Amino acid sequence: MEVILSILVALFGIGFGIFMALQPEDAIALRSRGRYTQVPEPTEEYIRLTRLEGIVVSVLCAVLLVVLLFAPT
Repeated sequence: MEVILSILVALFGIGFGIFMALQPEDAIALRSRGRYTQVPEPTEEYIRLTRLEGIVVSVLCAVLLVVLLFAPT
């Protein structure tokens, strides 16, 4: 049961990382949605860093998924 849940979390992480990499403006808006102040327009550097975060999250979750699938029991 724990392995299945871990695999689902890893798949969710891969999907969210891909979302962050392909739609950084939407990911930034999702992150700052809970704030009540006016959020300024994101800069190009912030968008680039959000894309990089998405790629890193996807790769780390993919590595976690491979480890969970092929780890000896």
